[in-house]
Amino acid sequence: MKREHSLKRRLKSLETLSEAVTAMKSLSAHHFRSTRLGLPAARAYRTGVEAAIASLDFPATSADDHAQTQGLLLVGADLGLCDGYNSRLTQAVVAASSELSIERLYCIGHRSVPGLRNAGLSVSHQYATPTSTAGLTDVLLSVAEDVLTDYLDGRITRLTVISARFDGVGEFTPVSHDLLPISAPQQTGRFPPSAYNTRRHLIAVALREYLYIELYQTLLDSLASEHGARLVATESAGEWLDEKSGSTRRQLSAVHREAATQEVLDIAAACRRRNSGSSPEAK
Repeated sequence: MKREHSLKRRLKSLETLSEAVTAMKSLSAHHFRSTRLGLPAARAYRTGVEAAIASLDFPATSADDHAQTQGLLLVGADLGLCDGYNSRLTQAVVAASSELSIERLYCIGHRSVPGLRNAGLSVSHQYATPTSTAGLTDVLLSVAEDVLTDYLDGRITRLTVISARFDGVGEFTPVSHDLLPISAPQQTGRFPPSAYNTRRHLIAVALREYLYIELYQTLLDSLASEHGARLVATESAGEWLDEKSGSTRRQLSAVHREAATQEVLDIAAACRRRNSGSSPEAK
């Protein structure tokens, strides 16, 4: 009886976990689709911002300048069950830190912070990771403001971003690219000077928009990678839970059969005792 109750409790727990995993799988599938749908518009807006920067002849800092102060931005995740997503990105940051002298480290996603600290890296700014495209704006405005302020104040002269590149559902590659200083494509046509704003103001606005759309597109790609990895992880978890639930049901059925068999044997033994007690030989 005790084993039967234990198996029933285990089966109930497995069913509850299965419901939670199924719900997470559905949410990840929804966010994955919306993230991929947003990428074409982000690329088109980025092309327009790059054209505006090129028309303003933005004075980008030379990449060969040796007196640079390095900043690094890590785009991680806050939710679990995504198959080592944060650990692989953290390893990429640790590997980059051996080659770069990182002065300021910006981290999107709190789960990566303990690994960075264990590696001896100090995080300057932390941000919560949005779980969907609806939460991107608030996070990216904060990141862009902090990064742009540090860049204009001279605290950093170069910013490298490490994020996940989407390679397919469940597949991603940690990649790094330089975000600052800006290297915009050259353009022959030039916009006429504005009568309402100075060139300095237009450059500041263009720089802010470029920084924002670059981060937006990077985070969209990272979200697609994260939710793709979570889709595969939840699929595997669901299969494992189904297997364990089936095994537990079979054990429970075996316990029921054993109990029923034992009950029949007890009834048969009682009948034999009663019959033997009422026979003439017994008298």
